[in-house]
Parts: sequence; C-alpha cells; structure tokens
Amino acid sequence: MNYKTLIYSLLITSTLSTQQSHAQFFKKIQQKIQDKVDKKVDDVINGNTGTNTKNSSTGSDQTGNSRSNLPNIEEVYSFTPASTVFFADNFSADPAGRMAKHWKTSGTGSVTTISGVPGKWLALSPRTTYRLENLLAMPGNFTIEFDLITRSTTAKDIGAMQFGFARDNSNREYISDAYNSNAITASQLHFWNREVNNSSSDTKISSPLSFPLNNYANELIHVAIAVEGENMRVYINKSKVVDTGMFKKGTIKYFYLSAPFDYSSDAMVYFGNLVMAKAS
Repeated sequence: MNYKTLIYSLLITSTLSTQQSHAQFFKKIQQKIQDKVDKKVDDVINGNTGTNTKNSSTGSDQTGNSRSNLPNIEEVYSFTPASTVFFADNFSADPAGRMAKHWKTSGTGSVTTISGVPGKWLALSPRTTYRLENLLAMPGNFTIEFDLITRSTTAKDIGAMQFGFARDNSNREYISDAYNSNAITASQLHFWNREVNNSSSDTKISSPLSFPLNNYANELIHVAIAVEGENMRVYINKSKVVDTGMFKKGTIKYFYLSAPFDYSSDAMVYFGNLVMAKAS
C-alpha cells in the first residue's frame, strides 16, 4: 500500500466512525423525544393535565405532596358501620334551592347539584351550624358516616370547619369549637394550616394532628365516626385521627356540623350521604 492509499484509508475510516457516532447520538435524542411524547400521550389519556395534576396511583400533585402520606392508616381498616340504620339522608327528595327538610340551621343553606358528581348535596353557608330537625339524641354505641365535597382554587381558601356533638339540639348559635354553644366535641378540619384537631370539653382532650388537607381543594372527603360509650374514633378517608375517651359516662349528645367561618374567593363545601346506625 502506497502513502496516498494509506491516507485515503485513514480518512474513510475516520469519516465512517464519525458518522456512526453521530448516528448513535441522534438515535439517542430521537428516543428521548419519543419517550417524552409517549409520556405526554399517557398523561392525556389518564387525565393528568393542568397545573394541579394528581398521580392516579399515589394521589400526589405537583407540590410534591402525596395522599399516600396520610397519617395513621391502619393495616386493616377497623371501622365497621353499626348494624341498624336509624337515620339516613342523601337529600334526594329535597327540591334544589331549598333548605333540606330534615335539618335546621343557625343561618341558611340550600340543596343543590354539583357538576360531574352524582346525587344532591347541601351547600354549607359560612358561619352556619347544621343539626337534625328532630330531637334525635345519639344512642350509647353508634356510627355516623358522611361525605364532604370541596370546591376551591386552593384548599386554604376553605379555612376551617368542624363537626361533632353538643349537649342540646339548639340551633341558636354557630359552633366554632368544643367549648362554645354547649358543645362537647369538635373535630376541626384546618385546611389553611394542614391539621385535624379533635377536642373535648368533657375530657379536656385536645389532639392536633398534621394532615395534608392542602391536597383537598377539589376532592371528596369521607368521614366515619364510631362512638362506644365514652370512647370516640374518627376517620378521615380511612385515616384514623382520634381514638380516645371524649365523653363523660352517660353524656347525652346531639350531632352537629359547622361550615367554615368564612370562605375566600369562590370556595364552597358541600355535605351529603349521611348514615347513622346503632349497635343491635
């Protein structure tokens, strides 16, 4: 092989090597682009679009919060509804725009429908407490379940609301905690500071618990309550937030639900699907 032939061979080998490297490089870029396109298509199919996208498997959003981080999730969910239903209401017989007929308030409220959500719901007006119309004192051992639907730009626009039990069924005043308006217990959902606090004026319990309520701006919240004598358990979406003595022995108690003291922007909370049952 002469000198010129050797030079030509080296140039051809170098060119082919460079072309192969470029081909591999562009192939990697093409694969990355394709992977991103595939992910975007999957996101659209799964409905994971917008600025507040939630992952369907973990319940996480773009803030990095995850509903899988709910506190006190039991390995085996221990809440069991009592066997005998003695009152239930889903507002199906109530005309839209009117106050629910089996309920009374310290202010106002109206039955409505929610876009994309089946059934009828009671829109909770600010600074208003809701109680059953009849004088229905709770039995010794019982369970209560109900749903809340939240609608807001951000969860902190909802503020704080509470539910629990009072010593009478008067609707004269708004109940804001366990120590006013003859209340006994209050389970407060603090959307603005991401906390659930259970308190009792009977047993002087105050049990705050960090809870990612900032993830619940537009969600369904299922509440389950079990009372066995003096002990009360409360579950928020199957997360146990209290399990301790909240009543004195023989305490007469009436259920109440209080809307937030105020809403920001266009926030609103809706209440529905109540079931009360007693042990046989």
